[in-house]
Amino acid sequence: MRTKLMPFTAGRSLTRRTLLSALAASNLAAICPARAWEDDERAEAASSAIDAPKLIIGGGPDSLPGQVAPILATALAKGLAAPSPIATHYDLGRDGVTAANLFDTVSPEADGGTTILAPGAALIASLAGDGRVHFDFSRWAALIMARRPVVTIARAELHRTIRSRLSGLFHDRPVRLAVSHPTGVELASLLGLSLLGLHPLPVSGYATKKAALDALKNGDVDAVQLTPGPGDDLSADIASAPQGIKPIFYSGPVIPGVPDFEATYLMARGHAPSGALYQSWLAVANAAASALVLALPMLTPPLAVARWRHAAQEAVNDPALKSWNDSQHLTITAGADAAPLLNQLEPELTALLALRRWINNNQPRWRQGQETRPT
Repeated sequence: MRTKLMPFTAGRSLTRRTLLSALAASNLAAICPARAWEDDERAEAASSAIDAPKLIIGGGPDSLPGQVAPILATALAKGLAAPSPIATHYDLGRDGVTAANLFDTVSPEADGGTTILAPGAALIASLAGDGRVHFDFSRWAALIMARRPVVTIARAELHRTIRSRLSGLFHDRPVRLAVSHPTGVELASLLGLSLLGLHPLPVSGYATKKAALDALKNGDVDAVQLTPGPGDDLSADIASAPQGIKPIFYSGPVIPGVPDFEATYLMARGHAPSGALYQSWLAVANAAASALVLALPMLTPPLAVARWRHAAQEAVNDPALKSWNDSQHLTITAGADAAPLLNQLEPELTALLALRRWINNNQPRWRQGQETRPT
């Protein structure tokens, strides 16, 4: 007699067909959410794609940002995998203030594709309260920070008699410092010498390193601020400087054999530097050492920021960009690690006010050819 098959119910053993059907349903349930999640992820990535990336350049084609812009734009485009090349907008000025003002009008929530490549001079102009400045770099999200050393060199007698000058024994003449203009990139040296008690006098009109060094050799000035350029060897320049000229202090990446500001101050004053004006010097010195900053607006959508950070990290490994950076003696930090370096350029409000008060008190004196007062 045949046994009649009964329909499957709880407690009965599974038939082969029932078992296969149950497994298929189970696998489908597991696969569908994964596929849905992957589809959502692809859609989200596509929505964050940078369709029309732009680069606002703080300078003309012959400026430092302008020289590297084509190389950087090409390297960034590879990292972004953008459907179109990066559009570049050059600023006719040299200190990047006009470009930074333009960049500050960008709406980050609606855009997400506009970056700025600014020189340190623009940041110093902001710190100094330059009347042309309408931007706030504290609202920038750094993608790349390119830094280089800055050294203040001067006649050796300044170094040897610094204690005497601080004790008030020498008031015969101020320390003449070659500058492009008093609140330009040489502000780091001007304020630093003032903190050391050397009563510097900015002598304007020296826009190039050669002009400043020639003035130093001819005795027209007593101190010069140096940064390395293409083919330069800063240590060799210091070693081969005319007799009687020595480094006083540096900022930025380490220069072997040159004291940092804190060491020089300790030697001169007998204690470590402190106070609001010193804190402002730290910000100005770091800005002077910041050759280039690539940044987004702070409120750029997070997915767009992540894409740009990835592109920045890829770009700095591009052979052409690495070669250019090496020729300029730049130390490069990219991606999320760049943000803390930009933060170092943002002093507390007390320090910022102290800096601007110091500048406002001394600008009338500088216009009249008088030495700097320390406070």
